[in-house]
Amino acid sequence: MDHFSYLIDRQHRFLLIGIVLLIVAALFALSGEAFERYGRIVDRAKEPKRFWWDVATCFLFGLFFVGLYFYQNSN
Repeated sequence: MDHFSYLIDRQHRFLLIGIVLLIVAALFALSGEAFERYGRIVDRAKEPKRFWWDVATCFLFGLFFVGLYFYQNSN
């Protein structure tokens, strides 16, 4: 259980959020379906522009949080 407390520590919250968002973006891209607000599911075959917009947004937020973690812990 000590390993999980390391991840939940306040210092590492941005890294954890970023990794989760990157994994979610990868799962969206591989599955071909993405979740939106209010429980809506976007299918890659039916709405490709909207689908890739959701995947890219999730991926960019993941990169943002990972970068924020490294920026704060660089000192």
